Amino acid sequence: MYFDWRRSAFRSLRDIGLFLASARSDARLQALRRQSTSCPIAFDALYRDAPQNDPWASSLPRYQYQRRKYDALVRLLPQRRFRRALDLGCGLGLLTERLARCAQEVIGIDVSSVALRCAAERTQPLKNVQLRQGDITALAPELNGSFDLVVVADTIYYLPPPIQDGLLKQLAARLSGLLSPDGILMVVNHYFPLPNAETRLTRRIHRAFQWSPGLTLMSEHRRAFYLATLLGHSLLGHSAAPEQRPPAQVQSPPPPPPMSPPPNDPPPSSQEPASEMPKSLPPMSVFSGIGGES
Repeated sequence: MYFDWRRSAFRSLRDIGLFLASARSDARLQALRRQSTSCPIAFDALYRDAPQNDPWASSLPRYQYQRRKYDALVRLLPQRRFRRALDLGCGLGLLTERLARCAQEVIGIDVSSVALRCAAERTQPLKNVQLRQGDITALAPELNGSFDLVVVADTIYYLPPPIQDGLLKQLAARLSGLLSPDGILMVVNHYFPLPNAETRLTRRIHRAFQWSPGLTLMSEHRRAFYLATLLGHSLLGHSAAPEQRPPAQVQSPPPPPPMSPPPNDPPPSSQEPASEMPKSLPPMSVFSGIGGES
């Protein structure tokens, strides 16, 4: 796999400090989770105790990575004015702020009340932004089918471990239900050039969303330190069970021209082998709202 480092958001040696700060915050979050069974309490403590209430140093001026990354993500979106956008796991509101420039209305949801207070200060001048406390795995039914853009960036890998494939497929089905018929879902997670546990988890997350009958893959963008996938609403997927979903159409290269058999060889048999039936996808259980965080 090759990466275009010129397009990477990692442009400064200072940004190494951001990755170190992020690693410390991830370790701190694991410790807080062991002390509390409540995800909101753990994330509130993480934000409250961090310098400037920013555990991942996303908004600090001396680091460029996160700002460049969010700018790049917005550029990956189709160039159109969205009616209603949803930022799941909005945190401090940095990406929410950018989405407000390309959408008539933006709703940011996060599990942490401390993060939302900071996000409210950041987005206060923006009249088209609303912030709500909520859980990505227990979203209100009133949100169904009401967004033509849903963004979930750097959020899913913070679900409580172990993150099983079944949960990821349930989550993909739930998020696809948020989309309007012309809606787009953007999924973004860490992605590193070298094999590691985080990259393997990211691959599983994105495979689960591409598997979802309610979603159709539009494009995938690999960068040096993150993977972004754009998926569209699949009307077929919402009307058919997974077992009835037809296999993806793959265009094959044209076959080579037939070769004449040698004079002494018998003519080839005209009988064609029986075509192999496509395997059906495994069934997907109904989303049950398992506890977690955005």
